[in-house]
Amino acid sequence: MNRDQLIKLIEKETMESSEVVKYLGISKQRLSDMNRQGKLVSIKKGIYLRQDVEERKNIQDKLREKYSPKKL
Repeated sequence: MNRDQLIKLIEKETMESSEVVKYLGISKQRLSDMNRQGKLVSIKKGIYLRQDVEERKNIQDKLREKYSPKKL
């Protein structure tokens, strides 16, 4: 695997904290809390695996559906 392929792979499989905040619709503080609680752990400061973020999004969506007020 050459350098360019490796860079593309890393860009495809990781997200920066600013991308995570936007994707999950949360604040930077909430991301920091989630990191501290072990709910979403960075692989390096400010870098997250895309797979982990997408899994967290699914969990978050299910929780929002379960606990959000039902409209009549």
